[in-house]
Amino acid sequence: MKYVKIIGLLAVATAALMVFAGSASADTFTSPTGTVYTGEIVADAEGHAVLDNPIAKIECASSVKGKVEEHGAGKVVKGNISALSFTGCTNQWHVTVEAAGTLSVNNEGASTSVFSSGATVEATRFGVTCRYATNNTKVGGWTNSATDSSHATIHITASVPLHSGSFLCGEGATTWTGGYTVIQPVPLIVHNT
Repeated sequence: MKYVKIIGLLAVATAALMVFAGSASADTFTSPTGTVYTGEIVADAEGHAVLDNPIAKIECASSVKGKVEEHGAGKVVKGNISALSFTGCTNQWHVTVEAAGTLSVNNEGASTSVFSSGATVEATRFGVTCRYATNNTKVGGWTNSATDSSHATIHITASVPLHSGSFLCGEGATTWTGGYTVIQPVPLIVHNT
């Protein structure tokens, strides 16, 4: 009798897990409203993107471009970055992107998070080089377009780990802050269904 109750409880637990697995959420982008979007996304920094490392605060114009390559049941929206740039940087710093990596957007209901993986950025000035790399690093949040004619926004508030470089770079991470306005497509909304 005891074993029958245990088997019965296991059957109920298995059924509950199957229902949960069958209702896995799906993240997708839509543009225009109601139409799944898997094309190219382009965003430009609002003002400057700021890299603040132990030896300098570096402000640059910045842009990012990529294409949606994964989405749907049980997945976050994800894509390879085809272009990431930091230009016109302050105080004679040169910031180059050695690898652009991927970005993913995860709609968590009350908030939406943006993650970067595989990106390596190098900041150089007067022979001092600091390299920073992302590895599933949360880089900020996301705000959907409010109307059919408004832009989505990526809010960057990241702590990007030091990958390699001069001892002057310190041992810790650099902060990356700024806002990026999505200029293509408009509107752009991430949904969790």
